[in-house]
Amino acid sequence: MAINIHFFRDSSLDKLDFAKVLEFFDEYPNFKVYYTEDEVQIDYRDDDFKFSYRYLITKKSRVNQIYKLNPKYLNVNFYLELPVLVPSFLVKEILTLTQKICKLFDLEIYNDSFPDVQPFNLADVVVLFEESRKQTIEEYGMQDKLPFPKDKLDEVCRYQRSVASLREYYHNEVEVKICEPILDKVTNEYGISTTWEVGTPMVFPPHLSYVYVKEEQNLPFLVRREDFMSIVGKYLIEIVNFLPDMYILKPKQARSARKTINKLRKVAIIDQNFKSIRLSNLIDI
Repeated sequence: MAINIHFFRDSSLDKLDFAKVLEFFDEYPNFKVYYTEDEVQIDYRDDDFKFSYRYLITKKSRVNQIYKLNPKYLNVNFYLELPVLVPSFLVKEILTLTQKICKLFDLEIYNDSFPDVQPFNLADVVVLFEESRKQTIEEYGMQDKLPFPKDKLDEVCRYQRSVASLREYYHNEVEVKICEPILDKVTNEYGISTTWEVGTPMVFPPHLSYVYVKEEQNLPFLVRREDFMSIVGKYLIEIVNFLPDMYILKPKQARSARKTINKLRKVAIIDQNFKSIRLSNLIDI
């Protein structure tokens, strides 16, 4: 489900140069352009969060009751499909880019809930998104989405988006892995997980619920956060200058932590019913 944000332009301006619009998207490697008979699809695919969204350029206007809108503005047949059931963190990223597009190409915006075409205002569109998401959930339920505390989800998303920069910051001397939500298909228990290879220096993401422990050629086993911290926590150092609840296991401490493997095995939980889910399936409500 998505909200359509249509782009308009003052009719006194020159015609929008779509070649330059497509050049703009070429600068972002996650965007791919696809052509059909009726439209140009500018698709964004995000491997970190496993979600996608798109902008479309169409042959004909797809604005409902366009005749009611201020004739000063011309519909340029270009719009954003803004996903509704995704974390607010991702929506704000999308809207920040959209704001840049509007400024660069002198575009105004319109949605069916607006009285008329209006300048892009980030706060207004965020309110539109939040109200639309609330209404969608009330009408159709959460579907396959799962609720998660807003502050914690924002911090998990910030971590996920920062993995590459954290690797660079630590000169690739410690593991910095993306985090992955998991769900027990039987009990519906869920939370954030990561995998620690025994003896390996590593940054641990914020707000973990589970840690997969992997030792050489053996299959990983799953440990709850509280058990992991009670056994390995004394070797961890909290990273206090980036995000809350983030820890690092430095090389010297990682070597010492090898001896915890037998204790960790004793607190392993049955994990055969757990499955990975997309981080974008967590909703801050």
